[in-house]
Amino acid sequence: MPTKRILILIALLFVISFSATFFIIKSNDHKECETVVKKELDKNGNSVTKEEHICKEKYSF
Repeated sequence: MPTKRILILIALLFVISFSATFFIIKSNDHKECETVVKKELDKNGNSVTKEEHICKEKYSF
């Protein structure tokens, strides 16, 4: 009987882990995110382009 309980526990943990991973992948849509491109001059006078990813979402996975 203990092996049956262990198998059920392992199966339950697998289902919970799979569900959590699926939720994170599907909810990470980045609809409220944007990429800002900034052009600046460095100390040598060269033009440098920087890209910055800005998210307004509370949690970003």
